[in-house]
Amino acid sequence: MMLRLELTAWALLPCLGLCLPAFAAEPRYTYAEIGYLNVDFDDLDEDGDGFGIGGSYALHRNFHLVAEYQDIDLGGSRDANALALGAGINYALRPGLDAVGRVRWIDSEVDVGSRNEDDSGYGLEGGIRTMINPQLELNGFVRYTDIYGESDTSLAFGGLYGISNNIALGGELELSDDVTALFLQARVYFNPPRQMR
Repeated sequence: MMLRLELTAWALLPCLGLCLPAFAAEPRYTYAEIGYLNVDFDDLDEDGDGFGIGGSYALHRNFHLVAEYQDIDLGGSRDANALALGAGINYALRPGLDAVGRVRWIDSEVDVGSRNEDDSGYGLEGGIRTMINPQLELNGFVRYTDIYGESDTSLAFGGLYGISNNIALGGELELSDDVTALFLQARVYFNPPRQMR
């Protein structure tokens, strides 16, 4: 059932984006962000709070690098963190609407008392970023992760509102069969490299 919903959402995302009015503003790919993270592990009936930091750097108009770090306190003497490094491509379907694809290497670590589990794997994602108006961006992604042979597929929906030319506030909700994650973020955009201007 979840897979059917994910495939349906993936098919609808570009259609919804194309139906929205076009704006001269374009999604930007050179930024840094930080925010509050709440994660609910449905299969373990546990949740945790923490923070996430990350960023993106546009090497070219259609190519960017990404990096993310998350740290979650699960209570007691338990915590988890993950580092992800990767690269992405973005293609303008029309002004203000980009199709985005990314691949990441992920290193995940869970500490329970004196015991430490460290695993690595990869992640794939595809979706769209669209400007509803010059200040408001909406986005949606389908994500697949495989860490030490354990895979998960999720849907993520988010939005960002620009409170100034270079600062935006927003949030993202990510849903899968095993995990529900909420990320509330502040993002700072930087001028793109010279070849992007």
